[in-house]
Amino acid sequence: MSRLVFVTPYGYPALAAHGGTDTFDYVGGAEIQQARLARALVARGHDVWMVSADFGQPRRTSIDGVTVEAAFKPFAGLPGLRFIHPRWTGLWAALDRVDANIVYQRTAGAITGQSALWARLHGRRFVFACAHDFDTLPASPALENARDRRLYEYGLRHADRVLAQSALQRDNLARHHGIEAAIVRNLIDVPPGPRDDAAADAVVWVGTVKPSKRPEWILEAAQRLPHVRFVVAGGPPPAPSSDAPFRAFQAAAAAHGNIEVLGFVPPAGVPAVLARARVFAHTSDAEGFPNTLLEAWAMGVPSVSVVDPDGAVANGGGGVLASDPALFAARVDALWNDAPMRRAMGARARAYVEQRHAPEIVARDFERAVGLTAGESN
Repeated sequence: MSRLVFVTPYGYPALAAHGGTDTFDYVGGAEIQQARLARALVARGHDVWMVSADFGQPRRTSIDGVTVEAAFKPFAGLPGLRFIHPRWTGLWAALDRVDANIVYQRTAGAITGQSALWARLHGRRFVFACAHDFDTLPASPALENARDRRLYEYGLRHADRVLAQSALQRDNLARHHGIEAAIVRNLIDVPPGPRDDAAADAVVWVGTVKPSKRPEWILEAAQRLPHVRFVVAGGPPPAPSSDAPFRAFQAAAAAHGNIEVLGFVPPAGVPAVLARARVFAHTSDAEGFPNTLLEAWAMGVPSVSVVDPDGAVANGGGGVLASDPALFAARVDALWNDAPMRRAMGARARAYVEQRHAPEIVARDFERAVGLTAGESN
């Protein structure tokens, strides 16, 4: 009989924004995955909790059967000291109140070590899940200070189970860390049917507008393809990150009559944006397994992307690859003008998601990896 707790500071926005119960200006892909998995596990009879930062919600509340425990306000405390209090102390106090048997945390960071240490001191199991290929490297370039790197390394070494999104991540963990990881793919809610290709009117890009996502490829493609309409759904990263790249992109896009910048779109609104997509554009060259790519495929939208996680593009046939901005624009144009190709690719893309990423499939893989039995509750 197990109680499972997800440790994710932005978890409450991901759960609440999905149902339209609250308004937030940022929800990350890793948090969306955790919210989806938590719901799927609740549906299979598990006792699922989540420790989240305090965004003004009650200290303990329930959303879709997931009990959310508030830990600390995101920016409370003095700079330099708030890492210890209220963040670390608040996290551990919340974990004490939840008193779960299994602690699950996703994405490399100091919180990995903090969660692992709490679990170790209390005799509980700790599960870490990779959210990015960087998480599997000898030293993640996303962790900029030695404190965070050391805490992450501690958590990774002391995890009772490590989960990878892809074969690449699994192999990297074995090669660089000597860890035998299980693959648990991203969970995607598959809509009842594909979007209507005949009604689609745009190339759609979805993501946080920041340099690592390379949104400038959309600017170049719009210049090369004045007959194609581009829709960009995404805002800046959360504070304390700068919003300057987003504002610069907005200004540059305004000079093109064929780019529409929507800003941040909450998870509940993303399907309506994807319904407009003749083609889905993905320009980042470093990812885990992109949610947005899978969400587009689930709606039958073919893609032009830089990344090919697990060979899904090459082997699944749901899109094409592009290694530079000129090739990206050329392949967008080819799909834009070829409806039979789009529909054939879109059908293959949707089938790929149905067979590997549907909620029941991913939930069962998670149960097997972690050692849970469907219907368990505390």
